[in-house]
Amino acid sequence: MLLRPLPFILFAAALFAQAPAETAPAAAATPPTPPAAMATITKDELLRHAAFLASDELQGRLTGSPGQLAAATYIQKHFAGLGLEPLGDEKDGVRGWFQNYGVRRTYVTKETKLEFGGLALVDGFAVLGGQPLEFVHKGALRFCGLGRVRGANADVKEDESLDGAVAVVVARSPKGRIEGNLTVEQKFGMSFQTFNQIGSTAKALAKKGAVAVVFVQLEDRYGLADVLNYLAVAPGKDSLQARFEGGEDGMGGLGAMLGGGPTPKFVLSQPTSAKLLAELGLQVDAVAAFVAGTGERPQAKEGVAANIALGVKVDEAATACNVVAVLRGSDPELVKEAIVYSAHMDHVGTRIDGEVFNGADDNASGSAGLLAIATAYAKAAEKQKRSVIFLSVSGEELGLWGSAYYADNPTWPADRIVANVNTDMIGRSGPESGPDEVTVTPSNKHNMFSTIVRDAATFGDTMGMKFSSGDKYYQRSDHYNFAKKGIPVVFFCNGEHEDYHQVSDHADKLDGAKMERIARLAFWTGWSVANASHKPKKLGKQPAWR
Repeated sequence: MLLRPLPFILFAAALFAQAPAETAPAAAATPPTPPAAMATITKDELLRHAAFLASDELQGRLTGSPGQLAAATYIQKHFAGLGLEPLGDEKDGVRGWFQNYGVRRTYVTKETKLEFGGLALVDGFAVLGGQPLEFVHKGALRFCGLGRVRGANADVKEDESLDGAVAVVVARSPKGRIEGNLTVEQKFGMSFQTFNQIGSTAKALAKKGAVAVVFVQLEDRYGLADVLNYLAVAPGKDSLQARFEGGEDGMGGLGAMLGGGPTPKFVLSQPTSAKLLAELGLQVDAVAAFVAGTGERPQAKEGVAANIALGVKVDEAATACNVVAVLRGSDPELVKEAIVYSAHMDHVGTRIDGEVFNGADDNASGSAGLLAIATAYAKAAEKQKRSVIFLSVSGEELGLWGSAYYADNPTWPADRIVANVNTDMIGRSGPESGPDEVTVTPSNKHNMFSTIVRDAATFGDTMGMKFSSGDKYYQRSDHYNFAKKGIPVVFFCNGEHEDYHQVSDHADKLDGAKMERIARLAFWTGWSVANASHKPKKLGKQPAWR
């Protein structure tokens, strides 16, 4: 699900407040009968798809990366195996499976290497700034403590020069106690204090003659490494911006605003930081005591060689892709209309310490739901009347890019898309939904509440599922780009939990039974639309779900 951390909110829109949970009213006297094909959606298939998509092999499925392409290829092969038709880009009158859109890719070149004494680094570091840069330098390291250049505690005295040196500085953590697991938003808020310190420190040391500044981490109590994943560029971790009309720059644009100036600024992972300090003859505990004010500043070795070859380049012709397939309807007239099922296949890549953001719940779970729903339609004994489009999008985490591009460049006539059913994070229980509960938007308290959501509430009640408002997520997943076009939407989700956008979001934590319930509900909801004589319509705010 699209991240809306505090700094991003300052540049975009505020989060909606979470409405209190509501339960669907009592079932009707004669409950509706589930479609027979719904039973073909099983937790075994769902977990099998999710396990592959969330495996280390795909390296976090960063938009436009080889991992995301591997996910797209897996999804395309599944669609093809079901006998669906490709509905992607058209070339020479032939439709392909993929729909490509442009991105601006900023990346660290493979030739980049940082050599500090006997330590040679090809990963384990991030580069701040997100700007093209060619930097080659041979010199020496200089340990500069906390990088202070003024006052009685100055680490670099007023008359001291750093001419030609590569300064090594401890990245300071925000003060105060940190209790419990921080949310992603809290991590961003605290990390920006460190980014401000990094920027001002690097500028001050550059005035002293430093040609580059390397920041080491003694600890990471507040998730700086996680935040760097969004806002910095690192080996194997590109920074991306949209390169199509209507696309938001997202995190890539925000990252490019950090750490400006000509002096290269590196932030090392904790394990790499410990290795660099060892090259300087420094013990982590001694440096930590100095930073805490309980020990003297330790003396580092002098003359430790620094050999840096850094390349940060931009590819203006890069692309990312959606996968689009269609199963045509059986009714001679309704076949011209389509319902779209959507889910995003990508996540946020890898951290600078090598840990993978597997994104099992976000959104291998929803993508698995899309694949299993496609299986159910393809194997249904009775074919649906309207056509059904299966849309696996990318770029969701960066600004809903893939769905925005599809909504503006649909491969089916836009005026004949009658509804969108979106699944994102359907594999866990947590603070916002229990095992038999699902968060849904637009809720009955939302202006865009429609018959498709009302009917879903009826089906959910028949299945023994409770509904709670997911209106805080109305603008945060791919259904929103269809809603902006006036298309009725319904979004099924389990809400955020302690592993949301964490490297701990692993496939072994998924609840297959819950995934099965929500995927079946999504199937039934869309199946009803696909076979109804009338299109879904807006109802506006209502006193109850149904």
